[in-house]
Amino acid sequence: MSWLVVAKKDFQDAVRSKVLWGISALFILLMAGTVAVFSLTEGLFEAGGPGGGPAGPGAAGVNFGPFLFLASATTLFVTITALVTCHKSVAGERDSGSLKLLLGLPHSRLDVLLGKTVGRTAVLALPILLGFVFSYLVALGYGVDFPLGEYVLFALLTVLFAFVYVSIVVGVSATTGSSSRATTLAIGIFFVFEIMWDVVPTGILFLVSGFSLPVNPANYPAWYYLVTWLAPSGAYNAAREAVLPESAAVSLPAEAWFLEPGLGFAFLGFWVVVSLGLGYLRFERADL
Repeated sequence: MSWLVVAKKDFQDAVRSKVLWGISALFILLMAGTVAVFSLTEGLFEAGGPGGGPAGPGAAGVNFGPFLFLASATTLFVTITALVTCHKSVAGERDSGSLKLLLGLPHSRLDVLLGKTVGRTAVLALPILLGFVFSYLVALGYGVDFPLGEYVLFALLTVLFAFVYVSIVVGVSATTGSSSRATTLAIGIFFVFEIMWDVVPTGILFLVSGFSLPVNPANYPAWYYLVTWLAPSGAYNAAREAVLPESAAVSLPAEAWFLEPGLGFAFLGFWVVVSLGLGYLRFERADL
C-alpha cells in the first residue's frame, strides 16, 4: 500500500494550501450561481415558452433541465482544475529533483503514479462535494426540484469524471521531465478534448449536409454522437444520461440501436487505462 502513503501526503500538502480552499470557494460560487440562473430562467426553456407562447427549444429535440445546467458547470470546472493542479504532478518533481528523494523511500515508480492520481483526485473531490452540498441548499431555497437520490448519483459521477481527467493529466505528466513541456501538453489536452473534439465532427456534418445543419439535433447522424462520446467530457455526459435519463441533452436517433449511453462508462474506463498505462511505460523507462 505504498501508493496510499504517496496519495495521503499529496492530499495533506494540498489541504494546507490556500489554493485548494480558493478553488473550493470558486466552485461553490459557480454551482450556486448556476442553480440561481436556472431558477430565474426555467420558464424560458419550457416547451410552451413563457406565457404559453410558441414552442420553445424543447420542441427542436433539445431538452433543458437543472442537471443539464449543472453538467456544463461541472465539466468546465473539472477539466480546467485538473489541468492546472495536475499537469506538473510528476513532471514538476522530476524537474526540481524532489522525485529522486521520493523514490529513495520504499516507493516504486508505479506507487508514485498511482499515489499522485489518487491524491489529486481526492484534492478535486473535496471542492466538488462541497459545491454540490451548497448548491443543493441554494436549490432548496429557490424551489428547484432536485431529487436527492439522483442528485447524489450526479455528484458521485462528477467525482468519477474528476478521477478520469486526473488520470489523463497525471499520465501525460509522467511522460516528460520538463515543467514547460508539461504545461504545453496540458494546454494541448484542453484544446483537443474541449474545443476541437466537438468542432471537427460538427464541421464535417456541416459539409456533408450541404453547408447546413439539421434543425433538430435528433436528426444528426448516429456517428456524430458516437464521436463526441469518445472524448472524456462526452463520455461523462453519456454516462450521466445512462444514470439520469431525464438529463439527456437531446433525443438520440431512434434507429441508432448502438448508441447506448452506458457506453460512456466504457469510454471513461478506456481513458483511465490508456492514460495511466502509457504514462507508466514512459515513466518506468525514464532516466531520472
